[in-house]
Amino acid sequence: MPEGNAYYAEPGRLQAGARQIDQISALAQEIVHEFVSAVNLTRDWPGTDDSYAKEVLPQEKKEREAALDTGLALSKAVVGVADGTMSNLSNILSTQSGVLDSIRSSSRGGNGNGGKH
Repeated sequence: MPEGNAYYAEPGRLQAGARQIDQISALAQEIVHEFVSAVNLTRDWPGTDDSYAKEVLPQEKKEREAALDTGLALSKAVVGVADGTMSNLSNILSTQSGVLDSIRSSSRGGNGNGGKH
């Protein structure tokens, strides 16, 4: 969050948030897997080759595939958010490290006037 001309970040909170996002992603993947398993148990309920099956199965298959595609897309989106959060965290930590190194260097007299401004 911006504070004046500075940028403030809490890496620990970002890491915790990324872990929670990963847990949500794992849960979403588990839900998709359970959905597929449950639907496969009912796949043949309308029959397989009679007139009713020929009428119902194409629509059932279309709806099943659409639900699966939606679940997979949701899971991929959550994974993308987690990956983006971890990438941002890496950039923040790198920036913090560089700034701290510069401060240490400056305090050891790296600015040419004995560390005094």
